[in-house]
Amino acid sequence: MRPLTTGAGRAAALGVLCSVLLLAGCSGSEPAPRASAATSATPREVEPPAGVTLTAGGTALKVGQPASVVHRVGDSAASVVTVTVTGATKGSIDDFRYFSLDDASKASTPYYVKVAVKNEGPGGLGGAALPMFARDGAGTDIPANDIVGTFEPCPVRTLPESFLPGATAELCLVYLVPEGRKLRSVTLQTGTPEDAITWTS
Repeated sequence: MRPLTTGAGRAAALGVLCSVLLLAGCSGSEPAPRASAATSATPREVEPPAGVTLTAGGTALKVGQPASVVHRVGDSAASVVTVTVTGATKGSIDDFRYFSLDDASKASTPYYVKVAVKNEGPGGLGGAALPMFARDGAGTDIPANDIVGTFEPCPVRTLPESFLPGATAELCLVYLVPEGRKLRSVTLQTGTPEDAITWTS
């Protein structure tokens, strides 16, 4: 994904980086059982509300286009959400100057991905994270980083503690892309990697 804007935001990081994960590829991990094409990543007991059409697994979108999927949080909650990747900003590793990073992370390039989310119903998803990944030029899926504390360049990374049907949220997800690679796309993986919804600029 070509960054829509570039530059490093002023950092005021008051927490610690609790996990800086530069995985060799989430898509290489053991996949969940593949659902049929007609019900891709969709629990049968969750019906979309009237007027909401689920987006087929494997759909490719442009930044700014929405996708509606069923998001399940373990066995406790499930709801239809409409997700839109609205932008991606290339940052600077200097944004993390107050954090303790390993050598690979220090050589990486941070990207901040903005995502709009609406809970279409029927369930609540308070405090949940979205299964969204950055995909680099090598085809590696990189998970969003977990950061504890305030991080000014990208402050909101999970859904609000109360996120009932009809609620909306604006998230910002942090990805550290390995040295020498660029962010090419962002994926939403509520099922298998093959069924991921993909956004490119």
